[in-house]
Amino acid sequence: MKVTIDHRERSSGLVERLAGYFEVEVRHLPCGDYLLNNRILVERKTARDLLLSVIDTRLFRQVRRLKDAEFKTVLLIEGDPFQTDLDFPPEAIRGTLLSLKAIWQLPVIFSSSKEETRDILVTLGKQDMKNVDVALLRSGYRPRRLKTRQLYLLQGLPNIGPILAKRLLDHFGTPIGTLSGSIEELSTVKGIGAEKARIIRELLDNQHATSKTISNIKSKADCPPNINHFGRR
Repeated sequence: MKVTIDHRERSSGLVERLAGYFEVEVRHLPCGDYLLNNRILVERKTARDLLLSVIDTRLFRQVRRLKDAEFKTVLLIEGDPFQTDLDFPPEAIRGTLLSLKAIWQLPVIFSSSKEETRDILVTLGKQDMKNVDVALLRSGYRPRRLKTRQLYLLQGLPNIGPILAKRLLDHFGTPIGTLSGSIEELSTVKGIGAEKARIIRELLDNQHATSKTISNIKSKADCPPNINHFGRR
């Protein structure tokens, strides 16, 4: 497993704690703090920093950047936001958490200590490696309005959340227009970029090798040449 850690997390104490479980790289990350296996991006906040980021309005700017990222994203809160030295209304904390989960659809995980944060990151990394080839189904909410259904369909593309789905639909006009877009056309949409566009096209263009297809290829490869083609009269 590999973890890329933002250089601003050097003083967190987690670099050393994770070194025994991951191949660790420390460098600047445009957003997020821990990138697991180049697939899961984790933003880590202490409970106190979470509240300070609400006060100075950083939080939802950071959340928007996370949702625009090309990875699966998670917010990890270390500590109890209801138990800090800040005079912060409990209803405001509750509203913030509900907004993150319900409106922004950002998974929120709580940790009680750096050790538990380490264990959570290690478990996430292992689960990611274990399920990398598993087809996950979108469950729950099923939209009814046409445009909402179109947006829902586009969110099935890799690393496309509600915001990027709307940008794609606004840019191309229809879902089929989006699915027909080239890498160059897709990458012009804000928040997509060349790499995410490449991943989308790779998903849409690569043929699925079914067991029947593989069996047919193998049988053709194993079949001896027809002797009638070798000068038999």
